[in-house]
Amino acid sequence: MWAKNKQQHGFTIVELLIVIVVIGILAAITIVAYNGIQTRARTAAVTGQLTQASQKIAVWQADNPGQSPVTLADVGVADTDSVSYQLTSNNSVSPSTFCVTATYGSITYYIDNTGNAPTAGVCSGYNLVAWNKTKAGAPVPVVGVVVDSTVFRTSTASMRIGPGGVGKLLQANPFGGTPGQIYTVSLWIKTDATWDGTAGNSKIRFGDASTNALLTACGYNGAKASWTQVTCSWTLTAGSPQVAISVGNDGTVGNIWIDDLSVVRSN
Repeated sequence: MWAKNKQQHGFTIVELLIVIVVIGILAAITIVAYNGIQTRARTAAVTGQLTQASQKIAVWQADNPGQSPVTLADVGVADTDSVSYQLTSNNSVSPSTFCVTATYGSITYYIDNTGNAPTAGVCSGYNLVAWNKTKAGAPVPVVGVVVDSTVFRTSTASMRIGPGGVGKLLQANPFGGTPGQIYTVSLWIKTDATWDGTAGNSKIRFGDASTNALLTACGYNGAKASWTQVTCSWTLTAGSPQVAISVGNDGTVGNIWIDDLSVVRSN
């Protein structure tokens, strides 16, 4: 009897590399397909809920001729765990106008009083740093401030900046766009009576995002015993296509409180 020796061969390095490449290609295809499905699902959710919101506004307007709701709570629309809303309305014109923006992750659509279907983008006047105070864990518009539930202009909290708290950047920095677009910052401020801040670094500040060079600034101009609105604007240029926006308190005594902060970019 005799036995024939058998030789066992494993995969060569080339064969292993080919298998790895094939697995990588299949994984990439799967990820792309999944992302596409996820995007379509989110788009369907946003547009569907926007349509429902528009229908609820239409019912409200039937009971309030010539008017548009001031808040979405008026029509029974509220943020969900996935979709957040913003409403802008104008009752000073006839007929009144409204526009609702809905956001789900990076998917954003809007619908307005024109009767058109939901459209990708945001409403004119959309607040880029809206603070949903009623939603647990919602990001605060300014980095490094203290949320104060004892002092506020509109419920249920404001942002407190203590003495020496200068250069507090807004969460969405840097802000970009195309030359000619205008950024307008609006906030309401209140201070301790003893606040001794100056216009030096107690201001809304626009700086070049790459060099931090000052572009423009608007000071708070002294202590404020009651809530006072301060606004500041900057037009994007080819030389400064991105800006960093900050607020601050350069005082040595006294706190300042900021509420109802908005950052709006012109279309």
